[in-house]
Amino acid sequence: MRLRDVLEQPGVRLPVLAGEGELDRPAHLAYTTDLLDPARYLAGGEVVLTGMMWRREPADSELFVAALAGAGVAALGAGEALLGPVPADLVEACRRHRLPLFAVPAEVSFREVTDRINTVLWAEREAGALAARSRRRGMVATLAAGADLAEVWPATGAWVLTSTGRVIVGDPDDTPRDPDDPPRDLDGTPRDLAIGRRLATAFLRADTLPARCRIGDRDFHLDAPGPTAAPGTRFVACADPTLLEELVELTALDAARSERARRIERRLASHLAATLTSAADPPELAAALHACGLPTTGPYTVLVATLPASASASRSGSGEGSGCSFGGTAGIGAAKRAVSPKLHDADGVAVAVVEEMVPGAAVAVVDGEVVAVVADVGRVGVLREAGRHLTTAARGARFAAGLSEAAGVAELSAALSRARHAHRYAVEQRDRVAVIGSDELASHDLLLAGVPRATRQAFADRLLAPLRAYDADHHADLVRTLQTFLACDGSWTRCAAEMHLHVNTLRYRIRRIADLTGRDLDRFTDRVDLYLALRLDN
Repeated sequence: MRLRDVLEQPGVRLPVLAGEGELDRPAHLAYTTDLLDPARYLAGGEVVLTGMMWRREPADSELFVAALAGAGVAALGAGEALLGPVPADLVEACRRHRLPLFAVPAEVSFREVTDRINTVLWAEREAGALAARSRRRGMVATLAAGADLAEVWPATGAWVLTSTGRVIVGDPDDTPRDPDDPPRDLDGTPRDLAIGRRLATAFLRADTLPARCRIGDRDFHLDAPGPTAAPGTRFVACADPTLLEELVELTALDAARSERARRIERRLASHLAATLTSAADPPELAAALHACGLPTTGPYTVLVATLPASASASRSGSGEGSGCSFGGTAGIGAAKRAVSPKLHDADGVAVAVVEEMVPGAAVAVVDGEVVAVVADVGRVGVLREAGRHLTTAARGARFAAGLSEAAGVAELSAALSRARHAHRYAVEQRDRVAVIGSDELASHDLLLAGVPRATRQAFADRLLAPLRAYDADHHADLVRTLQTFLACDGSWTRCAAEMHLHVNTLRYRIRRIADLTGRDLDRFTDRVDLYLALRLDN
């Protein structure tokens, strides 16, 4: 409200004694005090009412007014009921500090002045609420008429983001920033994406919604249409908390309107994935690609991904690390900080996360794996960075993905097979983020990724268990000796130097390894067996 609106209210006139040109200052409440220095109790924007009991001598007026001006109050009302007319020294002090001063005649109580202020505030708030309701109805009607969410979105100060930090609605150049921030982070990430990830991290770590976070010197308010903050969820970030509920409602309406189209897109993507799995003819594949809105000429990249359970989830009873997706409930409740309870509905979350990471892809679930086909190449680095953000922000999360090399229509089924092998290899890694391109795998890695885990471990144990038992019984070092010997390409001299052994000692150990394993390290095929056993050993 403006001070002028209060002074113009019906009733006994409140004469203005100083600051006639400052009557349009905004004010938001009345505060009564007779302290000489009440600054510690003031937040700014108050209309201060005083009976002037603090005044013992003329110099006190300067002290009192300076404290008010320093606290940013809107105006001063001086009551004349006890001490008579407002003294000239108080008027002069208000003029020096450009603080509006009005007299409160003896027949007017401070309660009446406060009521006048509250009447103006209530009227303004009611008018603002009415305008907001009208604006909201207009925006909802515009959305219902087919407009995009961006067409009704505020020009500045508000965004819709994915849980991986990508801005969907709102101006990316308007994202909050520290004044000294460079346009890119040290790792080359564009600033708008880096800031988006900071907002997304605050969102995913929020225990309740709405939430608030601070970037630089500004506060931002976060909320989402759903009841909890979870990976794969879009959310709203805005600087003005009074707009948050309205913007979340618009986002929810837009999401509901888009859900039918999304379900159709996912059915078409499922048909494409089934076509790839069945190794259909190129014309049938081209038709399925066209139905998904993808070009029929390529090149394409195939992605296979999951959100495997973390090691902590496995230990707490939610399943084995290599095969369990988020959604098991046995261990989540007992390890809230280790594994976020917001990671649920495994297939749904994984599909939503991949759709966020790979915009424009055809995404479906096939045999518990998320399969995505995208008309693009070179996404390994982007996916690793997005996965790193996700697993850092959502406590306990893991992200494993395999990508094929670029492929044409005729090679898509083979590309899916390679992506699946790369994904299996990624799942076996202990890293929280494992994004493996099929071109990154050595030939034996690609082959071994397709072998069941139990078979691989049995092979490793068959060859290495005798060495481990001998090391335990004799305090020997045969396993490390084998590793070093193979790493030195079978060079006796280099291996002995590396292990600080005499060559004869090394030869004795190698003979012992041969006796225990039944493998001759002079033979290339036997060396390969032992090398693979070491690679497979967990």
